[in-house]
Order: sequence, then structure tokens, then C-alpha cells
Amino acid sequence: MSHTSTQPASADLIDLDTTFLPVGEMRQISRVTGLTGAEIEGEVDLGPDHWVWEQHFPDDPIFPGTLMTEAAGQLIALWAWAQGQRGKPRLVRVNADFHSPVGKWVPSLVLKGEVRRKRHLNFGSVEIRSEETLVATVEAVLVVLA
Repeated sequence: MSHTSTQPASADLIDLDTTFLPVGEMRQISRVTGLTGAEIEGEVDLGPDHWVWEQHFPDDPIFPGTLMTEAAGQLIALWAWAQGQRGKPRLVRVNADFHSPVGKWVPSLVLKGEVRRKRHLNFGSVEIRSEETLVATVEAVLVVLA
């Protein structure tokens, strides 16, 4: 599955292809849908054809928590990008709580983050939802290396 947006480019608040996000299957964020001050919102497209279902517990497919954590880190990195930080983003600390499994029936994940910057560190708190269900919360610290 391609990780490019199915919406017109004008719907994206950040052109993901110009940022320092990973490419191919490692890019988790499909689009940024909100960016105001310390808040950022994004989406991860899933659906029944997502590449992960055939590889992660094929007889009982579930979206990996590691990829949700990666998506939260990418969302924080995109907030840093929007603030003018350029370089190599690195997660230096992560704490994640998983509340509900995500299976093939889930069309997308919505991530809502709040980020604050203190010197060279970006402290993010991200809620991940599937429709109205809270599936995970991630607290992370990200640094952008020059």
C-alpha cells in the first residue's frame, strides 16, 4: 500500500515528501490534518490491504504497537519540522500505553498530539484513536540533530 495521501495535496498541511520522514513502509503518517500552535493532528491509512496484515500475526492480524509508537514519533517530528527545526530527528525517550487492539477492520488511525519545545528537546503527548476508540497514548521526547 502506498503511504501517500488519497486526498488532494492541498488538503495536506505539510508536504510529507519534503520533510525528514522515512520512506516506503516505514513512513507511518499518511497526512497532517491539523497544525495550530502546540497542537498537531495526523492520520495513518490502514484498511484491509495494508502491508502489515500479511506479516504481523497473519492468522490473527493486529497492527503492531511499535508502528503506532513510530507514528507518534513521526507526528512529533513533523511538528518540529513545522517549527523550522531541520536535521535528523531522534526519539530519545518513549513511554506508550496500549488500550485496545487495532485489526484489519480499522480503516485509519487518528493521532492528536501536543508538543512543547524546551531548548533542543521536543516533548510530545500523542493520543491515537480508531474512530472514537482510544487505542494508545504515547509520551515521547524527540531531539533534532544538526
